[in-house]
Amino acid sequence: NKELFKSYMQIPFISKKQIVLFMYSNNVFEMDEFTQRVKNMKNVKSADLFIPKSISLPLKWLEEAIKIARKSTTLHPSYQTN
Repeated sequence: NKELFKSYMQIPFISKKQIVLFMYSNNVFEMDEFTQRVKNMKNVKSADLFIPKSISLPLKWLEEAIKIARKSTTLHPSYQTN
């Protein structure tokens, strides 16, 4: 969905017959609105919202990836699908 695309943190994937979306918002209350939008989409049977208490990002890996990318003459983003 184009209106929600800007909030995706990664490419959606399928797990146990469900499409899983990781989405980002600056406002926790906006997440409830996202969930309602998804529930109202055509062919969606249900949608659940899970808000983690904390998120751990691999900062050292991220810093190294940025350093390597900055050295490149062209930027080549890569995506993890699993």
